[in-house]
Amino acid sequence: MTAEPSPFQPSLAGGRSRSPDTPVLISGADLIELVSLEASIELVDGAMRKLSAGDVSAPQRWAVPVAANGKLGLMPGVLKHPSLFGVKVLSMFETGPTSGLPSHQGLMLLFEGETGRPVAIVDAAQLTLLRTAAASAVATRALARADARTLALVGCGDQAPYHVAAISAVRPIDEVHLWNRSHLRAESLAAQLRANGVRATIHDEVEAAVKAADIVCTLTSVTEPIVAGRWLIPGQHLNLVGASTIDQCEVDEAVVAGGRYFADCATHCRAQAGELSRAIDAGVVDEGWIAGEIGEVLSEKVAGRSNPSEITIYKSLGHAAQDLVVAEAAWRLARPIV
Repeated sequence: MTAEPSPFQPSLAGGRSRSPDTPVLISGADLIELVSLEASIELVDGAMRKLSAGDVSAPQRWAVPVAANGKLGLMPGVLKHPSLFGVKVLSMFETGPTSGLPSHQGLMLLFEGETGRPVAIVDAAQLTLLRTAAASAVATRALARADARTLALVGCGDQAPYHVAAISAVRPIDEVHLWNRSHLRAESLAAQLRANGVRATIHDEVEAAVKAADIVCTLTSVTEPIVAGRWLIPGQHLNLVGASTIDQCEVDEAVVAGGRYFADCATHCRAQAGELSRAIDAGVVDEGWIAGEIGEVLSEKVAGRSNPSEITIYKSLGHAAQDLVVAEAAWRLARPIV
């Protein structure tokens, strides 16, 4: 259930004779071998705890349009323990998948905190796939009902197979419901899942997919809501993943208002989460609507789900803390073989 590695291919093997001061090049294929999805889930779990404890500093992501359907994005961050810092540089093109390319391409540059020495250059496309799905799994493990067994994916792009694998690692998923604007893309994912023994149902309407699931992951880049609050079922858990800038919005105001709403980073969410911004502007919720950060739930500083019928929502913007810990783990594992 894994997507193809990104085309950035400099590998560990080519670095065996390099100087010790030369940064390790970690391709997408290398990253898959070095850091498993299960390991990424635990790394991201720890990163979110550190973020909420104040052990990570990171400004809001910065993005500038570079084409009609493309942006250049920067995500810098500093981690206290272990001491390191880095920046992820991304090109984000909505048209990438139609050309056989990832929607997010780029590089993660990792530096030692004490010396400032650059130590690794990591493929950002694979890194983003890995840590984003891991973040959804961490939130699902903390917030979804223990007996949740059905999963809906609204959007069947790059992130979809990773989310199936990640959510299945934390809940006993026995059926996946799919919706995608391109029916062919949904059929391709369904075939992939069925080949791996996963029951998969394709829906023509988003509503049907949402209503069929205990856990819903939205994985699109739409600018107008495609999921309505009136479709939600008591006890569901939602991971809002695809919209990562203020101009994007996957769900309507009624969804935001309809559940207990958590963020990866509260300050970033208030500034850059399009769904929350629209709900506040509409007067449906107020500035204090965020119940807490997922790191606070994990550290038991904030309560998560309060009862089986409550609807829980996790807004995943993605955070540099997640990139840093996965990139750092890959670097640590790569060093002995270069």
